[in-house]
Amino acid sequence: MTKRAKAREKLPDIVCACATLRRAARLVTQLYDEELRPHLPASQFALLSAIASRPGCSQSTLARTLAFDKTTLSRNLALLKRNGWVEHAAADDQRERGLRPTAAGEDLLTAARPGWRRAQNRLRSKMTAAQWRDMWRILHDVTNSAHQARKEMGD
Repeated sequence: MTKRAKAREKLPDIVCACATLRRAARLVTQLYDEELRPHLPASQFALLSAIASRPGCSQSTLARTLAFDKTTLSRNLALLKRNGWVEHAAADDQRERGLRPTAAGEDLLTAARPGWRRAQNRLRSKMTAAQWRDMWRILHDVTNSAHQARKEMGD
């Protein structure tokens, strides 16, 4: 198979929304990991970026915002703290401790952002402008629908 044919190769459909979304998430994560590799994995970049965009946010706010379960978030935050990229700070809610990036964490984000932009542009270049807009609308709709469905279950 030629390189061009491989580039046009389509993946088979999966009739399960969960399996299809997980496959898409894995492929997108792999794309971003390739560009961020010299600095940190895409999952850590996303978490560190979320903290940087909301200095003082609590762990529970991060968990809700990123839809992390508490165990996964705690494990990932421990890694960011161990690497010296985040520290505790005054929180928005005084009953909880907040988080903020350290100077090293801010420097890391600055160094990693060009890789994030390259990954973003690589993905976007494989779509039309309409597909890119539709993707954001659909992701928003799927995320909110799943959130509502979980709330109905009492979660």
